[in-house]
Amino acid sequence: MILVGGNDTSFQRPAPVFVPEHRTLSTKKSRGTPKFAPPPKAPVKSCPVTRIFPRISDYDRPQPVSFRDDSDTSFIVQSPLYSAEKTALYFEQCYAIEEKTWRRFFGEVYRVRSKEDGRQRRRMEEVQKHEKLPKHKNCVEFYRAWEERQHLYLLTEVCRTSLADMAEDRHDLPESVVWDYLVDLLQGVSHLHKHHLVHMDIKPENIFIGYDGLCKLGDFGLVIETSQGPVKEAMEGDPKYLAPEVMNLQFGASADIFSLGMTVLELATDLDLPKQGDMWQSLRQGKLPPVAYSLSSDLQQC
Repeated sequence: MILVGGNDTSFQRPAPVFVPEHRTLSTKKSRGTPKFAPPPKAPVKSCPVTRIFPRISDYDRPQPVSFRDDSDTSFIVQSPLYSAEKTALYFEQCYAIEEKTWRRFFGEVYRVRSKEDGRQRRRMEEVQKHEKLPKHKNCVEFYRAWEERQHLYLLTEVCRTSLADMAEDRHDLPESVVWDYLVDLLQGVSHLHKHHLVHMDIKPENIFIGYDGLCKLGDFGLVIETSQGPVKEAMEGDPKYLAPEVMNLQFGASADIFSLGMTVLELATDLDLPKQGDMWQSLRQGKLPPVAYSLSSDLQQC
């Protein structure tokens, strides 16, 4: 310990030196742990989970209140939106506040919208868009849909695997295979855009390889329709593949092209794409990582 006192002004505190940290994108192969692997087991001598996360007593859980014998008190446990494991209130999980109407000494009054209504609407819109889209070899074929016990069931074409699973198993795909998949996906995306639909969530997890060996677009849960003009509102897809214009609330066909480009970059270079940060920004400024320069010039320009 150094003590400094009196009027001696010759002592100068050492100035901190900041060394910039050079971060680079890594490959999925070097990551080692498979992307979908379960988390490692906790040490044997570890702090009990209940000491860190106290159990929620029954008094803290939502309880139906009714004095009628014929009242339906099962709406909480049957809600598809509510989870007792979450810390958010039942009110916060299942309702969206639109306006605070007034406040009284006994409480506050809000105008709310049921989130389940919006969820139901989006599910029905997904079926509608499936039915609107004509059959195409590079889109997962839709057969039928039905709703039962508040769950929507979609019956679709069965595929051999997803592009995400295949990329986790094979870290050195030949460029010729990448080109074949790119051509398939471009045809699938073109088919969607031709019918005024934008996928909005193109990524390896939503791309499938059929038993015919073709790449197929699937999971149309976030698809938007552009036949009525510019779309003002849409749900964002995975941030790793998100187009920069979507951040400015510009939803259109170009967003699919960008997401497809990020997918092909990941597939061809085995990159572990970032979700945020400086490297995320660099990719959206058109700056390719060094590992991409080993690809052919034609594929780099795609």
